[in-house]
Amino acid sequence: MIGVGILTTSGYTLQATGNPIALLGLWAVGGVLALCGAVTVAELATTVPRSGGDYVFVREAFGRRAGFVSGWATFTLGFAAPTAIVAHLAIKSLTDPFVTALEGVLPGWASAQIVPLGATLLILAVGFGHTLGHRHSSKLQAAATLVTVGVLLALGVGGIAFGRGDWNYLSAGGWPTAGQWPALAVGLVFVMYSYSGWNAAAYLAGEVRDPARVLPRCLIGGVVTVIALYLLVNLAYVYALDPVEMKGKAEVGQVAELAVIALFGKEVGWVTAIVIGLSLSASVSAYLLTGPRVAFAMARDRVFPGFAAELHPTRETPAAATLTQAIIAAVLVWSGSFLELLTYTSVGLAALSGLTIATVFPLRRRADVVQPYRLPLYPLPPLAYLILTAWTIAAMVADPQERKPALYSLATVLLGVPLSFLLPGESPSSVEAAKS
Repeated sequence: MIGVGILTTSGYTLQATGNPIALLGLWAVGGVLALCGAVTVAELATTVPRSGGDYVFVREAFGRRAGFVSGWATFTLGFAAPTAIVAHLAIKSLTDPFVTALEGVLPGWASAQIVPLGATLLILAVGFGHTLGHRHSSKLQAAATLVTVGVLLALGVGGIAFGRGDWNYLSAGGWPTAGQWPALAVGLVFVMYSYSGWNAAAYLAGEVRDPARVLPRCLIGGVVTVIALYLLVNLAYVYALDPVEMKGKAEVGQVAELAVIALFGKEVGWVTAIVIGLSLSASVSAYLLTGPRVAFAMARDRVFPGFAAELHPTRETPAAATLTQAIIAAVLVWSGSFLELLTYTSVGLAALSGLTIATVFPLRRRADVVQPYRLPLYPLPPLAYLILTAWTIAAMVADPQERKPALYSLATVLLGVPLSFLLPGESPSSVEAAKS
């Protein structure tokens, strides 16, 4: 769950509203939504305890073609697009402290495009490395995540205890005005993207002992922990950053770096940026390792293009799927600004998560499934999730600045509908695999 979103998205909300109280409330609402999603997926994962997560739930509830639509869009919006976002921010963080020096060395065209060029090279190099059988260490990814958590805890606890902030900045906030609600709806989409990953434990449902007991604890406990961390970090943001100044800033995407600079000075901010950049580079590797294997599993189930099921003849890696994801991510790096790419990813993932949450209703009505865990207060949590998700997506489409990438994102999801009619028939083995 912890990644690019918490490092960037709060800056856009502060820039659009100048309301730190509303910002904190937005992250609290996003946390409640993530919790509603987690308790719903806990029921889904214990009702259908098979590895595969969202794709399995959608297929079980709405059929094979719907499963394809979910899987197709997840490959693009859940793996390729986030790969581009993470690579973009990683290179931006790593190069920011050296911009002046690099401009003096690189030709003009290269220095002007250093972030997309660097992100493209990072994606393609890591993707090519994985096709050669590079063994991605789970310890490396765990270490990268711990580094990011450490930075956020240092920012939250250390920034509030020892930083040069001002609690009077909170006085600029209050109950949102009528003009701020559309910006907050857009901000909630970004906050929901920042919380995305609350369903990740469900992908391992088929490999967990006693899933009825373990999965709810993992899903709910993980979300509650991240809510506390995110609220702490955002409290440090509003303590560090003058909301009036934020409204006038042109570039607010790297809000974590801006906050550290305000609290501790430019030198500490640059060191923080480099540490964040290195940990995000490891996340690029994780996305390029995981995404192709999800596509590989779906292709073996005959609900994804067949090339994804092909392994390298000697190294036995999903080389075709890996290179496909890397190429799509590299193209997306050049498709627009960081904010446009963030919107493109966030809207589609919100729609996909809504599709997953909606599966609880048909599965509840089925008499042939056992439900060892039932979410509390049914049907309020899934209904709340779906209503707010629909509201935020509508707000994105209505916003002139966000409309274009939002529509492209929804079109990416809907493209899976006609493609699903090209699926080959189910083989007996795939049917048995789906049942087992």
